[in-house]
Amino acid sequence: MIWFSFLPLIIYIPAGIYFYFLFRRFLTLFHLEKRTKLTKILSVLFALLLVAAGWKAFRLGGVLVLHFLLCSLVLEVVNQILRRVLKEGRGSRIWDKLFKSCIISVLITAAFIGYGWVNMQQIRETDYTIQTEKTLEGNLRIAQISDLHMGTTMGLEELRSYCKNIQEKTPDLFVLTGDIFDESTEKSQMEEAAALLGSVEARYGTYYIWGNHDPNHYVSQPNYSMEEIQNALGKNGIRVLEDEALQVTPQLALVGRVDSSISENRKSIQELLSGIDKNSYIIVLDHRPVLLEENAAQGVDLQLSGHTHAGQIWPTGQLALLLGINEQNYGEKAIGDFHAIVSSGIGGWGYAIRTGGHSEYVMIDVK
Repeated sequence: MIWFSFLPLIIYIPAGIYFYFLFRRFLTLFHLEKRTKLTKILSVLFALLLVAAGWKAFRLGGVLVLHFLLCSLVLEVVNQILRRVLKEGRGSRIWDKLFKSCIISVLITAAFIGYGWVNMQQIRETDYTIQTEKTLEGNLRIAQISDLHMGTTMGLEELRSYCKNIQEKTPDLFVLTGDIFDESTEKSQMEEAAALLGSVEARYGTYYIWGNHDPNHYVSQPNYSMEEIQNALGKNGIRVLEDEALQVTPQLALVGRVDSSISENRKSIQELLSGIDKNSYIIVLDHRPVLLEENAAQGVDLQLSGHTHAGQIWPTGQLALLLGINEQNYGEKAIGDFHAIVSSGIGGWGYAIRTGGHSEYVMIDVK
């Protein structure tokens, strides 16, 4: 996207100017305001340092700098209010020093990011129960893992423990709904993760669909190819679905969508369902939570998605929903007999920080 390339310029030109004046104000605490040349040089260096650290807005440096920027701007407003409320005296002088030192912004940013790191590590099992009037061979238990981003926030031993937890739940179907790997995943990690995920036994098998990060399209020198991912998954009994539909049993059908970042000419849901018994329970796997109304109208019973991370950094999820970027940010949504479940993901992208939502794997019982 073009806006993605220009976003740092839009943010950091005004931010850099603000940081310059912010540091000049900080230097007044050391009575350097009269040494104009030195003050200007130090302030320019400080502004450039923060801009450089935060230039990659979707990396850890960017998260830290943007949070510090937001906290500082909020405190500018607070300062204007307190200057009118506090009378001249000790309280006013203490606040003035605290404000100019930026210590409050630093502490709030540290607390927010610290919470985000702890929150990312707290992985939950999220359970859903869905009722259907369609005939099934008993109840259907589905396990879902989405947005693992292997290696960014989770190692192999941690993944092994969650695969063990899922196995103990005896799933009938195990689905991997995209971004299991990404640009930072090493080839050895990809292969070992494929073996762990393939070790989970499910009555109807394990199925995988591509996310936008899995193919490594965002780097010039990927650690492995899509073909190597397919080989690693296939070797471990995991079937990759690329815009295809399967009649798994007479009562159960599964549709796996290819991500729109991989193919702009995806088949329509009507095409995919043309050979499927509409009386069977139909599940659609689509990495992005899109086409919900259309899938509901075509008789799909359940759609499982990820991608949003439930807004990994608050309030990005809410903004994406408000701007129409995502049809659903997180959780369960019903349209008549149709249900859509969007997982926040078991991991995260870019950095081990999550201040929006929580990390999870999902268990769904269809009754």
